[in-house]
Amino acid sequence: MTRTRNSGAPPYKSFVLVLQALIIMARKEGNTCSSCEIAGYLSSEPTVLRKALAKLTKEQILVTREGRDGGYMLNRSPEELTLAEIYCAMEVDGLQSNAVIETMYGNTFGAQMKSACGDILEEMNQSALGILQKYTLGDLVRRTGC
Repeated sequence: MTRTRNSGAPPYKSFVLVLQALIIMARKEGNTCSSCEIAGYLSSEPTVLRKALAKLTKEQILVTREGRDGGYMLNRSPEELTLAEIYCAMEVDGLQSNAVIETMYGNTFGAQMKSACGDILEEMNQSALGILQKYTLGDLVRRTGC
C-alpha cells in the first residue's frame, strides 16, 4: 500500500495540522522534534509544516533549537495552552468569514452580501473562539490516548 503525502495545507487546514504536530511534541516532554520527524508521523511535507510552525514560534508557543539535535519543542505545558491561543497564533481567526467573503464577488450584489453577512460571520468567529478557549492541548493529548 502506497502512502500519500499531504503536500499542501490551505490556511483552514493548517490549524488541524499544527494541533497534530503539537500533540507529537507534547509526547516528547521537553525533547526537541525535527520537522522531518513530525512530518513523517503526519504524512506531510516538512516545508509545509515548518511554515505553519514558524507562526507558533513567532508567538512564543514553540521554541526552536539549532544543530544536530535541533528542532521544535513546546514553550509551555500542554495544560496551559488553550486551543484558542493556538488558533489565534495561526492567524486562523476570521478565516471562516474570509472563506465565505472570498466567494462574494466584487460586484454590487457581492458588496450587499458582504454587508448583510458581516455581523453573522463575526458572531460565528467569536463562537468558535469561545469553544476553543474551553480546551487545552493537554485535553487533546488525553483524548488521543498519547
